[in-house]
Amino acid sequence: MKLAVYGKGGSGKTTLSASLLQFLSYFCDFHVLGIDGDHNLHLASELGATASDMQRFVQGSARDIGNDLEWLRAYFAGNNPRITPDLPMIKTTPPGEGSRVLKFSEPAEWRQRYVTVIDGVELIRVGDFTSDDYRKKCFHSKTGAIEIFLKHVWEDSNEAIIVDMSAGKDVFASPLPSLFDGNLYIVKPTRKSVANAVDFLSHAKSFGVEMLVIATDISNRQEITAIESSLQRPVDGVIPHDPFFVQRDSLLLSRPPHVREASFAVLDALYDLTALLQQLPKHNWDKILTKMLYHHEETAADWAGNKFTAQIQPGFNPFARFQPQVAAKV
Repeated sequence: MKLAVYGKGGSGKTTLSASLLQFLSYFCDFHVLGIDGDHNLHLASELGATASDMQRFVQGSARDIGNDLEWLRAYFAGNNPRITPDLPMIKTTPPGEGSRVLKFSEPAEWRQRYVTVIDGVELIRVGDFTSDDYRKKCFHSKTGAIEIFLKHVWEDSNEAIIVDMSAGKDVFASPLPSLFDGNLYIVKPTRKSVANAVDFLSHAKSFGVEMLVIATDISNRQEITAIESSLQRPVDGVIPHDPFFVQRDSLLLSRPPHVREASFAVLDALYDLTALLQQLPKHNWDKILTKMLYHHEETAADWAGNKFTAQIQPGFNPFARFQPQVAAKV
């Protein structure tokens, strides 16, 4: 499954992303990848990364995909003849014949270039602004790398890719939310967090993006009722207020505690959340491809130029090799 985690700054989205990644890896035997899509770059530290983790020993530091777009585009474009100097890959370009569309678990060069492994959890980062970006680029120029990556890397049922998104509703300026199996909005029982949730969920509804609401830092049932009353919808998951999460943010500890050290209350909540996520609809290849083509045509018409529709290969399904083959009836 592919999941995106959104929320106001301080709502706990990075903490929940890290906890869920560790939980799926340690307790559910999932192969997991976290993508830090926030320019604050806190997901590695939330996962307990050390300096040696980030250096990856003799390989040096992993590259950030948002600051390595030229290589990323060329790599996934492969030998697709519809991607040319006149029609370069843009973030909405769909895979075509000759593109690299890979299984998440397959050995691949992108892993060697981008992945850091932290206690069983794989991590890649979009990256921060550089000196070359000053007064020239917004952060969307980097998050487009997530779109390219998600369209070319496919995960199976026991695998999960979780993206810790940047705060704010500007995510709706791109089709990125449409690439996820589940979009999670994290809300705390505070006035500001709830106000932001009301605004974000309103925009999500306008753009046809279905959201799951996860309430965090919950001490009692009254707080859940207050959140549901303000949002005028039920909460889908609840993460309790617990000393475990306080310790994760404590300066007195050299690294956050792993989720295997969490209380039964936290583990029960994560089990419930995992059960909810596993009920999400399974991949619908035709629907995913239809969305990709629609958004690319929309981008071509809006700002890229109609010539970019030539990057669409009629009748080609880049995900065909991942679809279960139905045995012929005898």
